[in-house]
Amino acid sequence: MSLTKFKNFFLENILDFLWRQWSSLGVAGGSRPEEDWIIDSEALLIFSLQMARYEPRFFDEILDWLVINGKFIDIQRLRGITKKQDEPTRRLISAVASYLSHAAKANQRKWESLSLVYRANPNTQDEALFKTKDGKPYPKIKAESPVFHNYGFLREDFVLRKMSKPVSATAPSNVRFLLRALFGIGSRPECILYLLMHEAGHPSEVAQAIGISVRGAQDTLIELAESGLVLTRVKGKRKIEYWLSQKKWWEFLLGANVEDNPIWLNWIALFIGLNNVWSVLNEAEKTESDYMRSSKLREAMESISLEFSKSGLAMPSIPGRDVRPEKYEVEFQNFVTKVLGARSGTSK
Repeated sequence: MSLTKFKNFFLENILDFLWRQWSSLGVAGGSRPEEDWIIDSEALLIFSLQMARYEPRFFDEILDWLVINGKFIDIQRLRGITKKQDEPTRRLISAVASYLSHAAKANQRKWESLSLVYRANPNTQDEALFKTKDGKPYPKIKAESPVFHNYGFLREDFVLRKMSKPVSATAPSNVRFLLRALFGIGSRPECILYLLMHEAGHPSEVAQAIGISVRGAQDTLIELAESGLVLTRVKGKRKIEYWLSQKKWWEFLLGANVEDNPIWLNWIALFIGLNNVWSVLNEAEKTESDYMRSSKLREAMESISLEFSKSGLAMPSIPGRDVRPEKYEVEFQNFVTKVLGARSGTSK
């Protein structure tokens, strides 16, 4: 198919995928299937706000959910992941935080800390927050939202529907929320979750997978090991790794042995890869030369495939260097299509 048609296909699939995840968390407007993987709320939020600019209703339903369930969001982790995003996305996250600091009174101070991080500078030219599916700005607004204007975005003033439900922390896919309810927001539930889903982990492995510093992961794992419920062992050349009895922990958390554990994915890496796909599709679409389009896609494939490989998905074959320029666009589309339909290669 043409690159434009493929870009639309990609966008529709991504929006549908994100809707499903948020619906399983309690967002109104869709079915609420139980996902078979563990949902990463911070990584999901950042990528969703980027893509929901093409579907305003979805964007506002996410805000609605945050007003009800924002207490479960780890602001420090969200800030850490946001640092790696581009400047408009950083401003967008702070704009949402600013809105929530007014709308979610119970968590006002929490969101205020993030709202002050990335404000628009005086030279920032305002841009339309929402775009049509073909990338054009939405029609001129009538009553402007002052909160989003402060961060360089133009959108209509709005009132949320308040239809979101409290997140179900007892669903296996939402175990991250259950752990946060038990141990508070921070590195402890993240480290425990990693060990629940892996045979064992070295602090550097844990830190990279959950998006915190190595020092933070190491200090937390040492503290958890003092309980006797998180254990240590030596592997290789005096390399200490941490582990726990998954059977006992699942029985404690969910009241029964979980025969089929939910799937672990590195959502930070996966969403970076998907966002890179979206970026290169937008760039390539503006290029008239078939050769230059293929060249852009080929150049982007290295970083895209690297992030996908870190995610834990069962990876399709990457188009090789031997693929001729006139064939590369088709091979790129085939690769991305297979990724969209891929499942985790392992539940551990």
